[in-house]
Amino acid sequence: MSFAVIGEALIDLIADEQGNYHPHLGGSPYSVAIGLARLGCSVSYLPPLSDDEFGQRLSTSLQNAGVSTPLPRRSRLPTSIALVSKDAQSQPSYRLYRQGVADKDITLAEITANLPADLQLLHTGSLALTPSQLPKIRELLRLMRQRSVVVSMDINIRLGASDDEAAYLQGVRSLLPLADIVKASDEDLAALEYASSPYAAAQLAYAEMRGGILLLTQGTGDTYLLSADTTLSHTPPKPERLIDTVGAGDTFFAGFLAFLQQQECCQAQAIVQAIAQPKKFMGLTTLQHALAFASAAAALNVGQSGCVPPTQHEVEAFLNNRSK
Repeated sequence: MSFAVIGEALIDLIADEQGNYHPHLGGSPYSVAIGLARLGCSVSYLPPLSDDEFGQRLSTSLQNAGVSTPLPRRSRLPTSIALVSKDAQSQPSYRLYRQGVADKDITLAEITANLPADLQLLHTGSLALTPSQLPKIRELLRLMRQRSVVVSMDINIRLGASDDEAAYLQGVRSLLPLADIVKASDEDLAALEYASSPYAAAQLAYAEMRGGILLLTQGTGDTYLLSADTTLSHTPPKPERLIDTVGAGDTFFAGFLAFLQQQECCQAQAIVQAIAQPKKFMGLTTLQHALAFASAAAALNVGQSGCVPPTQHEVEAFLNNRSK
């Protein structure tokens, strides 16, 4: 299975205990691309990177991870910045600098011209879902539906990313019917104001999807998988150490998608059928293992500063040690 990713690559400036900020490579879709590649997947990152120093660092990191960057140009616009502060529980908050930045400097025609020939899954989400990007992303997802390409989407709400919060949130909801696999955190669903209970909110969001798989993550709380033919829950493992939670959701989603890619039932066009009825075509054991694999990847990530997705070997070693 070949993956393609569209969305932001940026620099997280993360504060340490003394209040000093340090640069880390980040951006939710970018981090998913890195996570997929480190787990052995064939993946292309489509947006342009800046020709500034941060853009070069992002490019080098993608190349080192084995991510393809097929767009044959750099952007003259700067790399986006996210100022990240952490609370007492190591939960991050973000101040985003997104005007005139490189990852938005791409047309729909350029995206479609650089899609892999064997593309089977397109991943997007996060800041790619803001109002300025919405028309382009909506048309792209409609095209993927016509081509029977699976769409995964991490809604990853960042309220500070748009001056018009109502338009932003409505835009995100409008894309749910065009996605096949959606990840939403309890905080994402709280922003969308479906319901006071995260699980009830997830059920309402899933109804708007009209099929596929919805993953609800709740930090250290239970993770839920909702689909047309089953609902599963999984309790995440306690991490061996906690530095911060930056990129934990991205790493979880990359782990889940990578695990599906390894299953015979998800090869070629069979993945469309498998996602439509996962209990029937994958089985409950496979789905539980997918959640466990994804959660283990996230648990390893939070032991690092910034988003540092683990390799396949590291995740398997973590799971083996937990089973002993």
